[in-house]
Amino acid sequence: LISSFKSNKTPSSQSFKLKMISAKLFVLFGCVIAVVLAMPNEQILGGVSQLSGEDLKQAQEELKNSLTKLATGDGPAYKISKVNSASSQVVSGTLYKFNVDLISGNNEVKNCNVEIWSQPWLPEGIQVTFDCKGEEKIVRKHSA
Repeated sequence: LISSFKSNKTPSSQSFKLKMISAKLFVLFGCVIAVVLAMPNEQILGGVSQLSGEDLKQAQEELKNSLTKLATGDGPAYKISKVNSASSQVVSGTLYKFNVDLISGNNEVKNCNVEIWSQPWLPEGIQVTFDCKGEEKIVRKHSA
């Protein structure tokens, strides 16, 4: 019975089945690529995303709020001159990274890398790190 079943398959029908499987795999692979390319701005959990548009505005507001809170506490007292770049990453909260020109209390403009690690469920859940060229790194915490 098995030998008669095998003998019914002709080389052309096997070739056709192989072509169909190849075509289906090609279409499936194409669909996967299309889905991946259709969502380039979607943030992958744990992945770094460069910010623009509304996300950038929200991150700048977070930076401004942190600068205001720190200026009223144990400092430093900076204001934003220009945000050169910003990114975010989801890591036990949100980690914002900025390259920013900041204005110090004596109106000196400094280029700094600023990180804001936001964990708002913690009492002092916002950690801000300032790394300005030619200066020591400063780390401060404040509440959300």
